[in-house]
Amino acid sequence: MRRLSHRNDHPRCNRSNRYRTGFTLVELLVVIAIIGVLAGLLVPAVFAVRKSFNNASVKFEVQGLADAVEKYRTKYGEYPPDGSSWPIMEAHFRKAFPGILQSELLLLNPANNANANIRSDYAGRVMDPAEAMVFFLGGFSTDSQKPFSGKGGPLLNSGTPASPVWSYNPSRDNAMYEFKNERLSLADDTDLMPVYVSYGTTVPYVYFDSRTYQSRSGAFVGNYHAAAPTDPLTPAGLMGVARPLLSPSTTTVAIYENPKTFQIISPGMDGLYGWDIQPSSGTPILFSSTGQGYANGSGTWSLSSAANRFRLPTHLDQFNRQRFPMLDNVSNCVEPPTFGDAIK
Repeated sequence: MRRLSHRNDHPRCNRSNRYRTGFTLVELLVVIAIIGVLAGLLVPAVFAVRKSFNNASVKFEVQGLADAVEKYRTKYGEYPPDGSSWPIMEAHFRKAFPGILQSELLLLNPANNANANIRSDYAGRVMDPAEAMVFFLGGFSTDSQKPFSGKGGPLLNSGTPASPVWSYNPSRDNAMYEFKNERLSLADDTDLMPVYVSYGTTVPYVYFDSRTYQSRSGAFVGNYHAAAPTDPLTPAGLMGVARPLLSPSTTTVAIYENPKTFQIISPGMDGLYGWDIQPSSGTPILFSSTGQGYANGSGTWSLSSAANRFRLPTHLDQFNRQRFPMLDNVSNCVEPPTFGDAIK
């Protein structure tokens, strides 16, 4: 007798018992939408964490440099100069190294034109405030007569005593701060003194000594020029220039942060120190850590109603200019850790 198959035994008859092997279009779209929402939530968080990490890294380095400056003061009796004044530099060297030879001082004296490869930059300085930080914290020779050119000192002579050819020594002794050689940068082949590039940028940390926050020698020299210097009291000489940070003042005249010690400033992750100008007049503006605007007059930065109209950060949107003053700079003398966070 022929056996009849039950209709449910046929493979085509019971579709509910079969396993599905893929997603429907609707399900795929739902999954994609969920991933998009999660990515939208995650990306800002990742950027916020990255920004926080970068700021913390810069702040950590700034604090390390500040600690090194304090150790220098403990050892040598006073804070290192920032290169803005040769008389202050010479007096410091004679105090720190009582047995120093006159020939050593001549190596750095900007009036000694014989040292062609020791560049005398803006206003006759032999080094600027970014170079000075590396020079003073990088270590000196134990040779009390030749702290610069002796073994382990900052200068190397690849020539002869009669015809010296000086270069920077990357293997210095007795360092107050261990600079990473890969982040030491020379402005050009004729410049002897390197600068130390700030974390995450190609722009250096800058050190300012309070004795020369606002020194004048025919022009304002208490600053750091990233490029070939121009008159720093003109708009062309203002952007890309680091200056000591002003402090909020209850009077019309601003004072400096840390008026008796020093300032170390990083340009932040954007690599811009961030001073600005008034768009209408071209007058330079400096800002305090709370964003108050100050204008220069006879070498003094005074609170200006005209400058204060451009109080950070509102004037950026008003004029739609691609300049971002003090948005993420980091200093040893301002809390919160960034200037931008301190602006109200």
